[in-house]
Amino acid sequence: AKSLIAVGAQKVWNYKRTNDGYDDGSGVADNSPKARMARTMQQYVDNFASVPVLVLAVLVRYREPNPLEGASVYPACQNLLLAARALGYGGVITGFHGFVEQELRDLLQIPENALIAASISLGKPAGAHGPVRRVPMAGLVYGDVWGTSPDWAIDPPGTQFTASGPPK
Repeated sequence: AKSLIAVGAQKVWNYKRTNDGYDDGSGVADNSPKARMARTMQQYVDNFASVPVLVLAVLVRYREPNPLEGASVYPACQNLLLAARALGYGGVITGFHGFVEQELRDLLQIPENALIAASISLGKPAGAHGPVRRVPMAGLVYGDVWGTSPDWAIDPPGTQFTASGPPK
């Protein structure tokens, strides 16, 4: 299953690398954030077949499919990732399985009434976990009006920030 999903990972990354400018503009500057991300992503997909653990988050349907049906699975995925990090492991939730889903279903004999919601790779990180960085809450949490952050949406002391968040 890992080797099969690795094929999907390569397809996704090749498409993204080509269409999102990772090989031109700031992506060619060796130390740019875009180039560093591209190197990390390339290493990840090149080695996907050898990840120590691959978890498929699967939802068994008991009613007709709907756009929100996978929503109940994702909190469990998040808890898995948080538990892994607390134990010193790293994890990534992906949709790589989607590009090889029928072959994966055939291989693992997954019934048609089951939705593969996510593929999650787990293992020891190549380096150490760095500090968690977050987008400032004011750029993500809005109150009564889009773009207006409520008074209670404050970042905890010591929060390390990354990008500024989505456009307002």
